[in-house]
Order: sequence, then C-alpha cells, then structure tokens
Amino acid sequence: MKQPQKPRKNPKAGTTLVEMVLTLLLFGIMMAFIVGILSPAAKVFVRIQKLQYAQLIVDNTIQELRSLTQEATQYVKIYERAADPAGAPIDGNAVAGNNEIRNRRGADSGQALEFITTQNYLLVISTGGCDDTDIYLRTDDDARLQQEEATKAGRLLSRYYSQDTNGRYVCEKDGTPVARAVSSIFTDGYYMGNYLEIIFSYPTDADDTPIDPGENVPYLLAEVRLYSDETRTQLVVRDTAVLDLRYEVKRNDEETVMGETLPGP
Repeated sequence: MKQPQKPRKNPKAGTTLVEMVLTLLLFGIMMAFIVGILSPAAKVFVRIQKLQYAQLIVDNTIQELRSLTQEATQYVKIYERAADPAGAPIDGNAVAGNNEIRNRRGADSGQALEFITTQNYLLVISTGGCDDTDIYLRTDDDARLQQEEATKAGRLLSRYYSQDTNGRYVCEKDGTPVARAVSSIFTDGYYMGNYLEIIFSYPTDADDTPIDPGENVPYLLAEVRLYSDETRTQLVVRDTAVLDLRYEVKRNDEETVMGETLPGP
C-alpha cells in the first residue's frame, strides 16, 4: 500500500523584509495618528488638573480666612499696601522691602487685615511675606525666645502681637521684625509653585460707598487670587468670599502699630 506523501514545505513561506518594512511603516503611521489625537487631549487634561488644584488652594484659603476672622473682636483694620513684589517704591511714600511702609493708617481695601482676637492678641493676616522674625514672650521684653525664618510673598501668613495700654503694638525691635507668634498656614510645597494674593475690603452701600471709620462692620470681603509667577502677574484663578464676623466690631483706621515697619503686606 502506497504511503501518502507529506506536503513539501514552501521555501517562500514567512515574512519577507519588504513586508516587514511595510508593516512597521503602517504601524508608525497609525501610532503617529493616535498620538496626534491624544496629545492635545493630554494637554487639556493636565491644564484642567492644574486648574482644579489651583481652585482647591483658593477654596482652602477661604476656609482658613473664615475660621480666623470668626475670632475678630473690638475692631478690624485694613492696610492698603506695603512692599511691591517687584521691589518698586509705592506711591512715593514707601520704601521697597518685605514689610516697610511709612503710612500705617487704615484703608477701604488692601493686602493686610488686622484685628483683636478673643484671646486679646492683635492678629495680622497677609500674603506679602516677612523677613526673619524674632519671637518674644512680650515685645517689650529683652529675652528673645526664638527666630522664625523668613516667609516669602505669596504665602498665607498670620502674626500675633501683644497690645499695650494704648491698644498699640510693636512690630520691630532694633530694625528686626518681632512678634509673639508667627504661623505659615500652609507649607510652601502646598502651593505647587503658585503664589497667593488676598485683597480685603469692607462692604459698601447702594452708592458703592464703604463703611465709614467707627461704624459697625457686619462682614468683610476677600478676593483671593492665585498666580503662577512670583511677581504675581500671571493670574491662574481667583474667587471672592464673604467673611462673616461673629462679634460686633468697628472699622478702625487709626495708627495701631509702633515702629518703622508694617506687619504685612
């Protein structure tokens, strides 16, 4: 009986070099097409994610401001400006620097907020930065407890002071900023390379006129801005919040700080 013959192998079976090159070329064209579609989408996703992070920073800042201002008693005071981020003199009456200013009276709106807390401390909130600050048990003492490192502009900063019998406080000693306590609300890395700015203001009436000095302040307004650059010119996101005040307070525009520097900007 004849055995069936096995089929002969085709010597031409397999992938030729030309076929492989064409396959790779086709694959490359398809990948380039896919990347061309996904790349803009990925950029949009990254941009949206950055905006979400920025909005989260602003939202958390507003919550902190509301928590702090709930403790305001007796009076509130707003400082217009202190040092310009770029280091230029302001209105011809201020010397550039982290916190040096000549005019220490209150304004309708500005970058630093001052009030007396329920513990009877003077609290100043700002985002203007501050040089190295000496911490004293009392600002009229000679014994320095410690020194807090400088805080650069664009970070939410709170500083506490003890008031004297005239309701004023010392913000520098021998040319160095002093305070009872200094607190950076968030760590530097929390801002993810962004820079914060807050503009405080009083409520206005129907004629857009702010509350007069000595009048009761039912609430404050805070415009919170987040910038991508240190000079605070490239705005990323901003929001406005109402800061309700728990206790009865009045607007105060009188001088409350002693020394050549303002504890803000």
